Amino acid sequence: MMKHMKLKLIALLWVTFAVVCTWASDSVVWHHPVVGYTHSIVEVTKVVLHADRTEVSCHVHYPSGYWIQILRTTELQADGRNFPVRDASGIPLGERYTMPESDEVDFTLTFDAVPLGTVKMNLVEPGGWTVYNIRPEDYRPEGMEDTYWRDVRTGDWFVGFSGDGVIYDGKVWSVVSREERRDGHGQWVIAYGGEQLAVEVGKEKRGTRRITVGKEPAVECSLITGAALPDYPVEDLREGFKDNGYRADDSVTIVGWMKDMPAEAWEKGRSVEILRNNIFTDKQESFVAAMDSTGRFSVRVPLVNTSEIYIDIGRKGINTVVEPGETYFLLHDFSTGHVLFMGEDVRFQNELQAHPPLYVDGYLRKGQGTVDEFRTQMEEKYRHAVEELSRRVGEHSNLSRRYRYFMESFALTGLGRSMMQARFAVPDWQLPEDYVDFVRTKVWQRPPKPYTLCQNFGILMRDYIGHSSKAKDKARGNAVFNAFKRLRQQGEISMTEEEANTVEAYQLAIKELQEKLNAEPSDSLRQRMVVEFGKSDLGQRFISLFKRFEDVLNEEVLADNIDFWKENAESAGCDSILCQIHLARNLYRQIDNIRKPLPDRMMTKAEREIRLEGGWDIVSREQEKYVAIQNRDLSGVGSLKSAEDVKDVTGGEALLRKLTEPYRGKLVLLDIWGTWCRPCKEALSHSHALFERMRPYGVVFLYLANGSAEDSWKNVIKQYDVLGDNVVHYLSLIHI
Repeated sequence: MMKHMKLKLIALLWVTFAVVCTWASDSVVWHHPVVGYTHSIVEVTKVVLHADRTEVSCHVHYPSGYWIQILRTTELQADGRNFPVRDASGIPLGERYTMPESDEVDFTLTFDAVPLGTVKMNLVEPGGWTVYNIRPEDYRPEGMEDTYWRDVRTGDWFVGFSGDGVIYDGKVWSVVSREERRDGHGQWVIAYGGEQLAVEVGKEKRGTRRITVGKEPAVECSLITGAALPDYPVEDLREGFKDNGYRADDSVTIVGWMKDMPAEAWEKGRSVEILRNNIFTDKQESFVAAMDSTGRFSVRVPLVNTSEIYIDIGRKGINTVVEPGETYFLLHDFSTGHVLFMGEDVRFQNELQAHPPLYVDGYLRKGQGTVDEFRTQMEEKYRHAVEELSRRVGEHSNLSRRYRYFMESFALTGLGRSMMQARFAVPDWQLPEDYVDFVRTKVWQRPPKPYTLCQNFGILMRDYIGHSSKAKDKARGNAVFNAFKRLRQQGEISMTEEEANTVEAYQLAIKELQEKLNAEPSDSLRQRMVVEFGKSDLGQRFISLFKRFEDVLNEEVLADNIDFWKENAESAGCDSILCQIHLARNLYRQIDNIRKPLPDRMMTKAEREIRLEGGWDIVSREQEKYVAIQNRDLSGVGSLKSAEDVKDVTGGEALLRKLTEPYRGKLVLLDIWGTWCRPCKEALSHSHALFERMRPYGVVFLYLANGSAEDSWKNVIKQYDVLGDNVVHYLSLIHI
């Protein structure tokens, strides 16, 4: 009887097990799917394959107020078949959805059922975007093809296998031969630069293999199934990043492989772009490396110190930090989704791929809320970032101290940058005192070290010091008028009482004009007021005086600026390093604005103040560039015309008729610009591309510059070689 009951119980257990298995087979869940490639803002967070439908959960991070839309033509592609979308929850299907204040939205798309055994699919909006090669995080391919293995002991990426090459020791080795048995174990013979190595791959036992390369000891390895390296097995208690003192000649080398790119990715170019902010020029700089036919590249990027960079932003957009003097190997496998770093010290770089930066960003737009509301919104975003970092550290206790420091700095810097950018949305660009005090105590007094560590810090620095110095700049008055008075008192220029009165009268008239311009809503009337003021007797007398003493006035104003910039930085709480960075930035910007060399006495004074090698190198090289440009002779060039030819012409229509009279019967392209106008100079830098496009039409290019010094005007023309038989330049003598 007892035996009979046992048999019944066993039978019941088997039936129950069979039912559970059947239930389980009715759905397959990919909790953290890996994506091979996408340039869409849609992030796939979960996939559930049911017998009657497939659900794809997505997340979008996009600025609030903007709209997104998932079209009804969206589909899944798997096993050569298309599975159309049925419905959506969390977002209306086929309609525009306006992003909320949080900048984030989660939604789920339901499709026709994809086969339960599917291990790879694409999410496609035909004619729009595609999320390629979505797969389960724990997928384990058969054999060694396209697999990547980490050292179980150290946690570092050790070796990667592909039919196109084996990645080892930061290089892609050619495959000379391979003998691979059914379970993947066997021998690969690889070669690089004349050297050959045998790679012995052991059988997989309990998820690991022993892999031996050459004569090195065997390494116990585990398969990297996710897109990035999993947690490191040991702690890293190092603190801080490499600080080279802001040198001028340091660099980082990045060797990479953009492997198995789909056609859409190749269409974005056959090169990889590296973006880095230059803290001394306050500009983002681009460095480009050509790829070979397999997607491999190598590039050397100059660095003044440890820096946050963006790699291949046109495709994946890999955000990382690099240190001077290092060499990094980067793999992005577009088929498997792996993004891995290999090198002497790449733990932090791999941690950043596994646990991406926590963005704290936002923008206050004019007429869309108050600064207090914006501050509350940004504090909330920062709080969420801090909570997320705490959660990550709690779940991944071996995250390095350097990772934690960078993430804290990144979130704080993002908070400060966003809050200070709000100054452009308020009257007179002046933020409330308590608002700025919050940025000072919360962010500014806790800057990242070195200062190049977070790209956003450069913008924060510009806005914070600029805001704190605005009131002083107003109190300082117009530097040109002060220079007139100071040089006259010092006896360096000689003026009659009548001429001195002209300077004072012009200063008062400029102030009155500015008040009228501020009160006048009409753009056309404001322009007319400026032109009439420039043509007035007072305006012409002042211009004549300014031209007479232009060189010495400019020298005085510029030399005085160094003390002013230094005082601004110190009053904003900058240490010696930041003060020197601020001075170098302003000197570089000054040369770039006036487009001619700075006076010798100003450069001598600047050299005494800027002791950072990288900062002084930037300034001196920019100075030398414009010395060379200024020394280029333009005599005899027919493109430059004298404004004297039209000085007596009054009225815009008459002036235009006079200027274009020699070119009757031809197409004339009129370009009005000034050396003070950054977008104008940017456009002129592409002038030859425009000349080529318009060549078949016999166009005459007529450039009219306004409010610009003659030397600067000529230097811009020389710098971009805006010259030719069909190119004409006039310089107006109207200055405001």
